[in-house]
Amino acid sequence: MAKSDLVRAAIAFQEWGKPWSFDSVVLNQLSDDSDDRAIFMQIWAEACRSDNWQQADISRCCDACDSRLKCEFSWLPEEAGAQFVRAASFQWK
Repeated sequence: MAKSDLVRAAIAFQEWGKPWSFDSVVLNQLSDDSDDRAIFMQIWAEACRSDNWQQADISRCCDACDSRLKCEFSWLPEEAGAQFVRAASFQWK
């Protein structure tokens, strides 16, 4: 599994005018390897878990999401994790 490709694709996402496109844009940059896509989907599902987004304060929700990603995917660099958190926050606005 090319985790470095996933990290690079997540960090490269800059289309914040269209945050709903995060998952499709990142997935399109990954190889056709099903393992790469599967790990992306695991991270994305964890970032979008409803448990992360139950607070009224969006910053607390983002902190909860960030903590969960750090716990579940300790290998994920801070910058890439922040991209997942930001994209997931738009799913819950």
